[in-house]
Amino acid sequence: MSEQLSLNLNIKQSASISDFSGPGWVSIIDVVRQMHVGLLTQLYLYGERDTGKTHLLNAICESFRDIDQSVIYLSLRELINANMDAMVLSSLENTTVIALDDMDEIQGHPEWQEAVFHLINLSQEYGNKIIFASRLPVKALNFELRDLLSRLARAATFQLPTGSDRLDRQLILESVLRRRHWHFDPRIIDYLLNEGPHRIGAMLAVLNELQPLFSNMERTPLNKVTKAKIQDAMNIIDNLTLNFELADFDEIAENENFLDF
Repeated sequence: MSEQLSLNLNIKQSASISDFSGPGWVSIIDVVRQMHVGLLTQLYLYGERDTGKTHLLNAICESFRDIDQSVIYLSLRELINANMDAMVLSSLENTTVIALDDMDEIQGHPEWQEAVFHLINLSQEYGNKIIFASRLPVKALNFELRDLLSRLARAATFQLPTGSDRLDRQLILESVLRRRHWHFDPRIIDYLLNEGPHRIGAMLAVLNELQPLFSNMERTPLNKVTKAKIQDAMNIIDNLTLNFELADFDEIAENENFLDF
C-alpha cells in the first residue's frame, strides 16, 4: 500500500531547500538541518493559505531524498477527498521521512485523527521523522482526540513567513527561476514582486501561469521583448492577484458566517 501511495501522491520534484534562503526562513531551515542529523524527529509548520507550506514540505522531502532517505509526501485533504481509508497511514512504518500536509483538514474526522495519532507513536517506535503542515497552530485545531493535540504540541513548531518581506520573496523567486532555467524579463520580475501577491505560494502560482508566455523566448534577447508581451504579463499578474484577494475575502466571510452561526 505504501508503494501505491508513493506512486500516486509522492513529492513533486519542483522544490529545493535552497529556495528558502531569505532572512525569514533561516530558523526553519536550521531546524530542518537538525532533523537531518537526528537532533529532532518532529516538525510542525503552520501558516495562512498560500504561504508556501506545500512548496516547503516538498523541498524538505527532496532534501532528505538527496541523502538517500525513504520519503513520502501526503496531502490529508487529497486522501480524504479520495475517500481513502484512514488505516492507510498504518502502512508507513518503513518510510523514514513522512510529510503530512493539510493537518487542519482532519478536523471533524476522528478516524483520521486516530490514524495520525497511531502514526506518531509508530514513528517514535521505528525512529522515523514526521513533518506536519497546517493553516492553524496546534492550539487552534478543533480535534476530538485531545491526545493527538498533546502529541503535536511536542513537535518543534514554526510559523511560516507571510511574505511581507520583499527580500524573502525575491530570493525564492530567483532560486526557482534559476533552478527551472526560466528566463523572464526583469520588468516582469519587478512587477510580480511589487504588485503581485505577497504570499509565497500565491506568488509561485502566478509564476507558473506566466511561464507559458515566455516559454518560447529563451533565446530572445531581453531587450527585444515587446511592450505588448510585457503588458500581457502584467495583466496576468493583476488578474491573478485580484483572484487571490477575492478568495481571501470569501474565506473571511465564511469564517464570520461560521462564528455567527
